[in-house]
Amino acid sequence: MTAGPVLLTGGTGFVGHAVLKRLVARQSAPTLRILVHRSPPALAAGAPVTHVAGDVTEPSSLEAACDGVHTVLHLANYVGEDAARCDAVNARGTESLVAAARKAGVERIVYVSSAAVYGFAVHRGATEDEVVVAPVTPVSRSRVRAERAVLDFGGVVLRPLFIYGNGDTRFVPVVLAAMRHLPFLVDRGRARLSLVAVDDLAEALVALAALPAPAWRPGSYHITDGQPVAFRQVVASLAEILAIPLPRWSLPYPLARAVVGVARGRSLGAKHGLAAAHRMFLVARDHFYDSSRLWTLLGRSPGSRFVERIAEYASWYRTQLSDPGAAVP
Repeated sequence: MTAGPVLLTGGTGFVGHAVLKRLVARQSAPTLRILVHRSPPALAAGAPVTHVAGDVTEPSSLEAACDGVHTVLHLANYVGEDAARCDAVNARGTESLVAAARKAGVERIVYVSSAAVYGFAVHRGATEDEVVVAPVTPVSRSRVRAERAVLDFGGVVLRPLFIYGNGDTRFVPVVLAAMRHLPFLVDRGRARLSLVAVDDLAEALVALAALPAPAWRPGSYHITDGQPVAFRQVVASLAEILAIPLPRWSLPYPLARAVVGVARGRSLGAKHGLAAAHRMFLVARDHFYDSSRLWTLLGRSPGSRFVERIAEYASWYRTQLSDPGAAVP
């Protein structure tokens, strides 16, 4: 159960779909409302859901969507490289949604951002108080504006780094494409990364919506499985479950970055050089975070490690072997 009626944005997306399944299983009509931009998500007949037509880029459509809502789970994001669309959807869209929520008397907003907003910085077990927001790409800059609006409201911002699981088209599929076209590890794949399964992220979002009022703590939170994994272990696990070859070589980071530059970043799902450079940096240097603050708040333990969990999603990733995703965060 949740603390009150919930509005979900981005319900047809990767994370949104996982959240929606859990909310549908736990709600009773009419406490779950979905903001529908184009087509509503596929649900079983009779699912306890109310569809509300709206678009975060159309502020006039948001007030009715927020009316009578207790919690907004804001998962609608554009993650491409079109700066204008990043601004329209992520930045101004979130600001409009927050304004509508404030006017409607919404009590909570939870927004899923990304640890990629820290830019070109190495982190080893960093807490939320030890990081500096320094976005370098259009999507990260727009997410920072979105975060600011949510935090000014008194909401919660979650910052995962890499999310994997059924529906993922932006992390593992891009790693798989790189393994095909750029068959090398960077510095032997020593970089340690924070990952989280989409199902664990979804459970955390539903738990935040259900958190008793006295326990609610606004702010920014890392969300990880609590156990960093070396990139070489990510690659080895994928090679094992998908029966694909491991990269044969290792290159030092400066040389690997030059190779990606020559390839114009296409094997990393990027059109622009800066975006490709940042994506390589995120998997070639340590990026792991302390997420104990969130799990303590929720009274839960993190989920299983990537190497123990990834086999659950093997069927999905087999479908992605010939269809590489668009981008990592």
